[in-house]
Amino acid sequence: DKWDPLSYGRDYDFNRPFFEQYADLQKVVPRMSLNNVHAENSDYCNMCVGNKNSYLIFGGDNNEDSMYGALPMFCKDCVDCDWTNYCELCYECTLCEHCYNCQFTYYSKDCYDCNFVEDCIGCRDCLLSFNLKNQSYYIENKPYTKEEFLKKKNELLNGSHQNQQALLGKFLELRKNRIVKYAHQLNTENSFGDYIFNSKNCTNCYEMFNGEDCHEIIVGIKLKDCFNSDYLGHKSVGSYNMISGFTSYNVKFSYFVSDSSDITYCEFIIAGENLFGCTGIRHKEYCILNKQYSKEEFTKLREKIIEHMKSTGEWGRFFPKDLSAFSYNGSTSVFLYPRKKEEALAEGFRWHEDSQLPTTQTYQIPNSIQDVTDSITNEVLVCEVTGRNFRIIPQELKFYRKQNIPIPHHHPDQRYYDRLALRNPFMLFDRLCQSCGKNIKTTYDPNRPETVYCEKCYLEAVY
Repeated sequence: DKWDPLSYGRDYDFNRPFFEQYADLQKVVPRMSLNNVHAENSDYCNMCVGNKNSYLIFGGDNNEDSMYGALPMFCKDCVDCDWTNYCELCYECTLCEHCYNCQFTYYSKDCYDCNFVEDCIGCRDCLLSFNLKNQSYYIENKPYTKEEFLKKKNELLNGSHQNQQALLGKFLELRKNRIVKYAHQLNTENSFGDYIFNSKNCTNCYEMFNGEDCHEIIVGIKLKDCFNSDYLGHKSVGSYNMISGFTSYNVKFSYFVSDSSDITYCEFIIAGENLFGCTGIRHKEYCILNKQYSKEEFTKLREKIIEHMKSTGEWGRFFPKDLSAFSYNGSTSVFLYPRKKEEALAEGFRWHEDSQLPTTQTYQIPNSIQDVTDSITNEVLVCEVTGRNFRIIPQELKFYRKQNIPIPHHHPDQRYYDRLALRNPFMLFDRLCQSCGKNIKTTYDPNRPETVYCEKCYLEAVY
């Protein structure tokens, strides 16, 4: 924090395009290697706050003893969990809340000791089941006695990788025949999209919590009047074409702005006001290209630059892709919008070649966790799907042993991609409720096998 971002300031040149001048500034102003705030023994996390003893957590805050997750919050002893809140001892879970000791559990709440379940609430000891509410000892949506259930569960979940993958395959087949509600929405009014909660007037939004009057948002928490932006949170208002903003007002065409207002075409701004074309600014106002101006000078020059950008066709566009600090295959795009190398290069993206760990042979992973020795943490493993190699860290091995979970055979990125494949795309389709024929907008493609109901019909069928 001792370096001065204003020391890199420069005058605006009206003989050159804005983005070209911004690129020059971007290359010389220091950038944070990781956005990892208040981390304790969690050096390998990014876009995070308050994690402790955690490893490869991205976008998740206040987790403890957790590994390999995207956007987990307040979780403890969780591995390979995404969009999970207040969960403990969970493995391969997505969009779960207040769950304990669950594995391969999706979009469920207040569940304990459940495996391979989806859309369940308040359940305990359930296996290969869907749409259960406050039930126990169910397998494939059929009730068992406690003794019968535990016997069968112990036979199926015996720590064998072969058995685990067979159960996963069966789960994936069963979920094709389940009844689903057209959208994951709760306490929502006049909104379209998926995973929208406690929100009003939000259209084409996904993973929206407590939003109002927003359009085209992916991941938003406590937002109002925001449009065409992603990963915004904590009472942001009036954002447009924005990525990663927190507690900010009137931010446009910018990336990673926190506790700031009236920001345009900027990156990495903390507690700034009235900034244009700046990067790395903290606790400053009335700056353009990291150069300080008076309020009057700033206002006049800003309007003049906007007119210049309109003449060059730059005004209103987000930063072009060649200004991204990330290659295509080093960003989340590779998961959400997958393209082959040739396709990405043809569209103007950069591509970096993976750096592989040195290895002379493929380590043969034992089928059962009981047969795994401590030496595996010194071995280089190779993902059987992609050929990418990876390691098992000691903390990870301890978790697998504690939970009787077999060692994964896939690279962490591949495991994340497999979990994403279970989620619907961020797009809407017009369909008819398959019960009453009502028109619905849903993320379930009409060609998908699930039975899709409107909310009324879903509640009648499930509850």
